[in-house]
Amino acid sequence: MTSSSVQPWIDLDVPASELRLDPTLTCGQAFRWKATGSSEWTCALWDHVIDLKQTQSSVQYRVLGQLPAARANVEEALRDYFQLHIKFDALCDAWAQTDPDFEQLRKTHVGVRTLRQPVVETLLVFIASSNNNIKRITMLADKLCQHYGQSIATEKGPFHTFPTLQRLNEDPDIEGTLSQLGFGYRAKYYAKTVNMLCSSHEDPEEFLLGLRTAPLDTARTELLKLSGVGPKVADCVCLMALDKSDAVPVDTHIWQVAQRRYVGRVLDPKEGPEMLKLLSQDHRDKAVALARQLKASKAPTTKTYEAAQQLFIHLFGDFAGWAQGLLFSGDLGQEPKKKPKPTPSKRKSTQSLPPANERKMRLRSNVKE
Repeated sequence: MTSSSVQPWIDLDVPASELRLDPTLTCGQAFRWKATGSSEWTCALWDHVIDLKQTQSSVQYRVLGQLPAARANVEEALRDYFQLHIKFDALCDAWAQTDPDFEQLRKTHVGVRTLRQPVVETLLVFIASSNNNIKRITMLADKLCQHYGQSIATEKGPFHTFPTLQRLNEDPDIEGTLSQLGFGYRAKYYAKTVNMLCSSHEDPEEFLLGLRTAPLDTARTELLKLSGVGPKVADCVCLMALDKSDAVPVDTHIWQVAQRRYVGRVLDPKEGPEMLKLLSQDHRDKAVALARQLKASKAPTTKTYEAAQQLFIHLFGDFAGWAQGLLFSGDLGQEPKKKPKPTPSKRKSTQSLPPANERKMRLRSNVKE
């Protein structure tokens, strides 16, 4: 356990239009940031415990503690983590040329960025995401860190680093340990994946980081070899850790967004040509073919998963994954309203639904691989 004196707040000098912490850190990308004060978030990253604070004009950070071996330049690491070199407003300008609704989205869901996270953490946390919800994924990530990570004491309490693959591989019965920690059937996925990576590569993390320079299809193929990794998990890792900004994870909600917002519009004789005006004729034809394929499908399949993904890529280009993230965060309430069914007077009232944002969180994670 290691701690250090608290450093003063340092301004990242990034406007709210480019980064808002609350929606970015709670939308189902990252699961270890803790709300620890008014507009403050804390997490152990890069062997440091980092405090973030949203102000009216910017985002500030400070270091609350660190391990003796910590060497990271925290400001550079944070700028890389939030990908601040990519201008969110410029992306919205480009997307709005295809879908004018992005003009409203950029106002109602300001500064929702796609993160560039540590690859081992992203992989292992998203293995826990299948058929799961954000609250439980967070709990499992915390247990993994508390059991295998290193503790750093701070004025806000202890925080734990995310364990390395080598550290996990030191446990001769990792499946049994994780089963006791509540991972259930996923425990065997972790055991197999950790063993495969550590036995096949001298430096498994370096191997995974090397996928950042590989084509999307190559990176996805390598990830799909791992236990517990299906198409959606692979695409989440590609988008959020491996620099594949055109990777589009398709869950239940995004499937519905594609069907509701884009299939009909692309096929509409009047609206379609306007939406596809920036595409080459070949890409227009492909987008129309993809929309027809999706229209004929009532539920996601392996083929229509790929069709939905490719439709987003054709519409929004190299940053289709970012566009998908913004659409997920604020779908503009386009879901058609259903008339409530009449309730017999003697029937007891049903249990109330969770808040809308909680339902969206569940939708994002509750997707079968």
